[in-house]
Formats: sequence, structure tokens, C-alpha cells
Amino acid sequence: MGGPLIRTKTGVTLLAVLVLGGSFLSTLYGAVHAKKIKTSFHDITINKQVDDLKEMKVVLIADLHLGYSVGSKDMQKMVDRINKQDPDLVVLAGDIFDNEYEALDDPKHLSETLHQIQSKYGTYAVYGNHDVKETLVAGFSIGASKKALRDPRMDEFMEKAGITVLEDESELIDQKFYLVGRLDEEKNGRGTSKRKSIEELTADLDQTKPLFVMNHEPDELREYDKASVDVLFSGHTHAGQFFPLTIVQPFAWKNYWGVKKIGDMYSIVTSGVGVYGPNIRVGTDSEIMVVTVHFE
Repeated sequence: MGGPLIRTKTGVTLLAVLVLGGSFLSTLYGAVHAKKIKTSFHDITINKQVDDLKEMKVVLIADLHLGYSVGSKDMQKMVDRINKQDPDLVVLAGDIFDNEYEALDDPKHLSETLHQIQSKYGTYAVYGNHDVKETLVAGFSIGASKKALRDPRMDEFMEKAGITVLEDESELIDQKFYLVGRLDEEKNGRGTSKRKSIEELTADLDQTKPLFVMNHEPDELREYDKASVDVLFSGHTHAGQFFPLTIVQPFAWKNYWGVKKIGDMYSIVTSGVGVYGPNIRVGTDSEIMVVTVHFE
């Protein structure tokens, strides 16, 4: 009478062991894999000419999430990979910090490391939705508010790192091309939920010159195309980071990762260098993205 019952209990126990063992191995793999930074390469062509420039190499990075899980060693690896590419321009598309400035393992060393980034036209950035003061619990922010403020030390850090932050601003770089940086739509760190539209930011710009935009989230893609933007650089999605978000993200965004042409505009989204929440990556890569822009 007891035989089938014993076999059933044994089967359930074995299944539980397999599930727990698989979860442990997946988590272990994800934690190790998250620390490996991949370099991906992409080519695009825009129908504009720039003096003597035939092409330019842009390195896109985002979602460093400096703090509890990403620190000085990770940033040194990232900087070494960037400099190896000998880029013309480096753009950082938001979420430099992981909410709590106090979580930085060594702010001075980190800013000095980022200052080592070398490029012809400099390093520019925008802030993202995690570049504000919020408390983290188990890696996730709580008490989230669109009016959350930025820790002033974050601005000081970026200045010491030699990174120019554009907040609803445009800059004509070397009289050759425009770079526009937008405030984050979700949390811009200024205590307000307002920001300028892309039409307002580009209305007075010379449309014959290449127009690049940095915006943390890859949203409103059709609006960028209508505003004659040539390339939009974004992050935010982490390409899902791990299952099941890797399945959800393609439905949440018109371009959740990679290069996609929307009308005449290129949306380019990186999976990011760091991680948010659990310190794991499964099915995605931590990456720096190298984009060669050809002019014709």
C-alpha cells in the first residue's frame, strides 16, 4: 500500500532538487556573466555630408549603475575597451548611478577612471531615471517619485570625470554635427516632471548638419523621425537582462535593443554595462556598442 506513495514523494523530492539546483546554477552563471563586458559593432549611413569627414566612430555606453554591484574594477575594464576602439565620440545614455551615491565603492577613483576615456570630440552624457536620490531595497528603488531630486554630488562627480552632461541642451561640436541631450521623461532629477519636446530642442538647429540625440529611454521614436533627428542613442532596457524580461521587452519597446531604422532616423539601443536589481545577466550581455556612422 505504501509503495506508490513513497515513489511519489521521491519523485517530488527529486524534482524539487532539480529545480533548486537549476536555479542555483543559473544564478551563479548569471552573476559571472554579468561581469563580462562584450563589444558589439554596428554600421549606419546617413544622407548628410560633413566637411572632410567620411565617417566617425561613436561609442555608446549606458546603464553603468555604479553602486552596489558595479564598481571600480568594472569601470576600468569598460574604459580600457572604449579606448581600444580609438573613438571619435563617446556618448553615455543615462543611469550612471544606482540611485544612492553613498553606494559608490570609491568615488574619487571612479571619477578618475572615467576621466581616462579618450576620444576626439569628448565624452557626453544624459541622466536616466536612476540618477536621482532614492532608497534601494534588494536592489530595487522604493518610494519612487517623478519629482525625485538628484544628489548634487552626482553633478560634481561627472564634472571631475570630464564628462559633459546635456540637460535639454544642444551643442554644435567642432562646427560639424549637433549633439542634443534630453532630460529623462520619467525622473529628470529637477523636482519637476516637465521637459522640452524634441521639436523645441531642434527647431533652431541647422538641419543640413548631422543631428544626434541622447535620451535614456528609447521612447517616442516617431517623434524623433519627424523632428529630422538622424540618430537617437539610448539605453534603459538592459535588453531584458534576464528571463522572463528578455521575452517582455520586445513587446514593450519599438526598439528594445540594437539598431532599428524608423523612417529616416536610426534608433540605437545598448543593453548597458551594468545591472539593475539582481546582479545577474542571463540571455543578454553587458556591452559597449561601437557605431560607425558613414556620411554620404
